[in-house]
Amino acid sequence: MTDNHPEQDELGLRSGPLCREPWESYYILRRGILPCCYGNPIVAPMDKWEDTWNSPELQEIRSYLTRGELSPYCRESLGCPIVQRVLAKEREMRSSEFRLRPPWQRVLNRLLFGLPAKIYRFFFD
Repeated sequence: MTDNHPEQDELGLRSGPLCREPWESYYILRRGILPCCYGNPIVAPMDKWEDTWNSPELQEIRSYLTRGELSPYCRESLGCPIVQRVLAKEREMRSSEFRLRPPWQRVLNRLLFGLPAKIYRFFFD
């Protein structure tokens, strides 16, 4: 019998962070240090490479990824395939939420002179 822990997947194995890159390496370029090859804004100047590994910026990125979320830094790295996959899932969820609105809300929207549903949705949800 296996215990169901939230940090384990369906096979009973511990699922890892969303991305492993910030734990395995970082990139030192002339313009500065990046936490991954898709990173855009630098997290530290090139000459601070010794202090960067445990810097607050990288610790924040790691804490978000451990929780299965994208950090604000990662969300700016639109070339990353992991970021693209997560953002696509979020867009899909938002569009499915929109499609699941009940018909009476659409009728009410039309009756209220075409006002967007956002204006009065908080009264009915």
